[in-house]
Amino acid sequence: MSFLKSLLLGLKRKIWEPIMIVLTVTVAVATFVSALTIRSSVRQTAIDSYRALSGDSELEAVLSEAYSAYYLTSDNATFLSLKEECEKYGELRAGYLFYASIGKGEGSFAEVYATDVTQLSFYNGISLADGEVKKSRSGVVLSESFAKKIGAKTGDYLPATRYGSTQSLTLVVEGIAKPVGVFRQADALLSEEGASRLLSLGDNVRVYNRFFVDLSDQKMNSIGVTERGAKEALSAACPLFDLSSPVKEKNVEVTLSYQSTLLFMIALIVAVLGVILIYTAFSLVMKNRVSVAALFKSVGATDAGLTLYLLAEALLYGVVGSLLGIGASYGATALFGVVTGSVVSFSVGWGAALLGVLFGVLLAVLSALIPVVRLSYSPLYDMLHEASPVLSVKAMPALICGALFLALFLWTALASVTSAFVVGVFAFLALLAALFAVMPLAVKGASSLIVRLTANKPQAGKLYLAAAGAKHNRHAHSGARLLAIAVMAVVAVGVLLGESTRQLSSFNSLFRADIVISASSENLPSITAETKTVEGVSGAYLAYVGTRCELEGDKNNTVTLLAARGQEYEEVFNASEFGVDVGALKNATGRGAAIGGGLALKLGLSVGDAFALVIEGSRVEFEICCLIDTPLTVVFADLNRLPFAPNVCLARGTREAYSRLAEKYALEGAVYTSEDAFGYVIELADAYIKVFTLFEILVCVFAFLGYVNTAVASYRDRKRERELLVSAGASKSDVRVLVFAENALVTLLSAALGALCSVALLFIVQNMLKTLGLYFTLLG
Repeated sequence: MSFLKSLLLGLKRKIWEPIMIVLTVTVAVATFVSALTIRSSVRQTAIDSYRALSGDSELEAVLSEAYSAYYLTSDNATFLSLKEECEKYGELRAGYLFYASIGKGEGSFAEVYATDVTQLSFYNGISLADGEVKKSRSGVVLSESFAKKIGAKTGDYLPATRYGSTQSLTLVVEGIAKPVGVFRQADALLSEEGASRLLSLGDNVRVYNRFFVDLSDQKMNSIGVTERGAKEALSAACPLFDLSSPVKEKNVEVTLSYQSTLLFMIALIVAVLGVILIYTAFSLVMKNRVSVAALFKSVGATDAGLTLYLLAEALLYGVVGSLLGIGASYGATALFGVVTGSVVSFSVGWGAALLGVLFGVLLAVLSALIPVVRLSYSPLYDMLHEASPVLSVKAMPALICGALFLALFLWTALASVTSAFVVGVFAFLALLAALFAVMPLAVKGASSLIVRLTANKPQAGKLYLAAAGAKHNRHAHSGARLLAIAVMAVVAVGVLLGESTRQLSSFNSLFRADIVISASSENLPSITAETKTVEGVSGAYLAYVGTRCELEGDKNNTVTLLAARGQEYEEVFNASEFGVDVGALKNATGRGAAIGGGLALKLGLSVGDAFALVIEGSRVEFEICCLIDTPLTVVFADLNRLPFAPNVCLARGTREAYSRLAEKYALEGAVYTSEDAFGYVIELADAYIKVFTLFEILVCVFAFLGYVNTAVASYRDRKRERELLVSAGASKSDVRVLVFAENALVTLLSAALGALCSVALLFIVQNMLKTLGLYFTLLG
């Protein structure tokens, strides 16, 4: 009871210290938990989007002769043969994903999915918020977000028009669906009959562009076929289709990994900044409690009792700050949800909340334990310092930490891809240790410089140096160290934000074209020629776009192949933005290609090396003629050197031209805007950039509050120094000049060291990202 009473007395007497520590723990935990929540939510949203249409299907069937958005009707012999073969081993699900305008007035852009409603049980979770799915020819089920966007409810009648068509159809809203399953990708769900009417087709006509095969163990066992045997038999029986597992688009996967890693880096930087803030706070507490410790010892308290007292206090601060931080993280993630819109659903889980509490308590206890350990070894430290004739003991930690950092820093540049991340983490910690060790010496050097500037008043200079020497053990180097780390964090996060914005903008500018037309290879040349004559079209070009080209020998890596004629490259793609050497592509002796530098690094390839892609079932070998600076797994090639025909027409034109082309080629080819190719990724990229911006603001506020705390504490200690200087004959103006000069020197010194360390930190992060196969220059 007496221990608890003394603890409460300490809280009451030092009210500002607990507030400072609790506030720091709160901000650190809120930032840490928010970062983990956002990272987890974004990845889960992306995974759910991938699986929205494929569900748990083992196979996806894609026509090998054209783009994946190729039109097939239900009475087509090709489709019927696929269905017949698939039903031997399981079930074939077919659907049609297209775009339409739904809603009153001008309507809103909607991604519409049409399928046989009896097959909805195959999808991973169709859950209606209101009503049931009916087999209605004019019924539609809307996603919650889209229904909210257009202000629709169950029972409403809405006009709908497929893009590219002038005919409209009135749909009745039969239900509002929760954002699960197919509704993670589609805004509206129609029956096959409803889609046929909306597309102005006959009642007996169906269109499909998505095919998924659900293998049945019962059917395969009945005919004695294994899963592998079933896949091989289907591939042999359906040569026009590529059968493969529903793989994720590699560019999307790499981008998610890239952004998740950068977000984790930012969370780590902020967490380390939180450790420094709490450590600084507890260091001040320890130094201010020397007299309290002496008082406790005079009444019989032991060192163990005093340590227990401080750790119990730290534990209390950690628990209170962590709980407040968890509450703040709910508010932060809600703010992120508002900023990013409906792209990602944020919610703090129990796991993240528990981890946040443990994180806050651990920060508080460890940060309190460090000064306790330092205080317990202070007699030995002072003895060694006095006995050191040549090299000051205070300089030894700086030299040791600096040498360790330099070794790890160089190692990150030479480390293998598999070990770069682990080495980078230790290099980052060594960088912080070196900054901690160097800062007291740097501040002492600044004070010595002040003494030289007061050579005409030696007595004032001596007294200033004495006061500054005492202050070194209290606030000056704590504030300078904190400012340096804050500058390092703010600069590093800012550069990461800028790099993310630059890299992710590549999705918006992948094509120079506005319109993509996909059709069979024999029809594309005539379609391209006709497209050039359509009003509102300024250019149309043949190209090849392959989104899931496998790297030979590595089934886990797929790349996007973009090919156009050499003389048309700048007309079709933003090749210069990616650093593509078009001249090298045109002048290559073999089949030249430009490949992402990160992908080449991960595969151990360089300029001049050869690699092979499996495209449409055929092996195609390329020679690397240049590396490009992008996180995308993109390969650029010359269309004239490919052994197969183009599969798309890329055109530049207005929205009106797009509508005319879509109507013209309603059942001959798929027509959509180029943004649709990476529509989800573009939304996700924008969300990430907004999240990064908020984190940058949070880091700035975090650093500013911490530095103000130490500055205020330092100001209180200056009263005694001013009195000493005045008693030595210095005027008040002289005192102000000395104080201003010292603050200016220390601030500039700290900012310079922080900026220098930020360069080192960015170099480390740049090499850590090698583990993701990312190749770009953060320091360019």
